[in-house]
Amino acid sequence: MAGKKTQVIYCGKITDSKLKIYLASSSEGAVAVGISITDDRDAIEYLKERFPEKKLYRDDRHTKNLAAAVRLALEGKPCLNDLALDINCTSFQQRVLEATARIPFGRVKTYGDIAKLAGSPKGARAVGQVMNKNPLPIIFPCHRVIASNGPGGFSGGLELKEYLLERERQKLRNLEGEKFS
Repeated sequence: MAGKKTQVIYCGKITDSKLKIYLASSSEGAVAVGISITDDRDAIEYLKERFPEKKLYRDDRHTKNLAAAVRLALEGKPCLNDLALDINCTSFQQRVLEATARIPFGRVKTYGDIAKLAGSPKGARAVGQVMNKNPLPIIFPCHRVIASNGPGGFSGGLELKEYLLERERQKLRNLEGEKFS
């Protein structure tokens, strides 16, 4: 879902606890985020699989805005305000991603909930497809979207989805504990 004209992608990598977060940006904005708790490769090596036809360069200057947005998102803070995006998506995909971005930190919504918010109340399966191709997880927190009967899928695997959700719940518990100390 990188922008159609994007030929050069700048790569970076940050770590946060167990998370290895791979960053891809163009001169226009954020292109993609990859997340893993098991894979610890070089950023270019990791992103080459996703963008085999693009020219990839390691450049932390070009990924610094995306890195800052990811760090804000991991803390439950708004992260889209100053983040330019270079993604290509349909209006339905855009509505789904925007609805996903409004899910509160540490909370979940079902695929059906997101479909309703995106204006397609019978589009739960289509929401699942958008989540599967989400170019910017963490920024558009697809790990917070679950099936009505359980966790549902996750492109990074269920272990990573459960880790991200539990990590957010723990941060909320810590914040609530601080309020009462």
